Amino acid sequence: MLLIGCSNRIEPTRVEIIKVLPEPWLITACNKPKMTGKTPVQTIAEDLPRLKNALSNCAKQVDDYLQWYEKQKTKNI
Repeated sequence: MLLIGCSNRIEPTRVEIIKVLPEPWLITACNKPKMTGKTPVQTIAEDLPRLKNALSNCAKQVDDYLQWYEKQKTKNI
């Protein structure tokens, strides 16, 4: 018994890889506030809250990007 499907030549298929890159506005430089306090008390009272806020905003950008990236990975599976 011969299998007809096994005797036919299989033509190679061209595979094209498409890379999805994030939009440039998604990846931005983080704000780095300047230290303006002249004394340790001023630095703690004024600069530290600004630095913490800037770090929070930057971390949120990274989190948003990572969530987007995970969604892209699951779409392509």
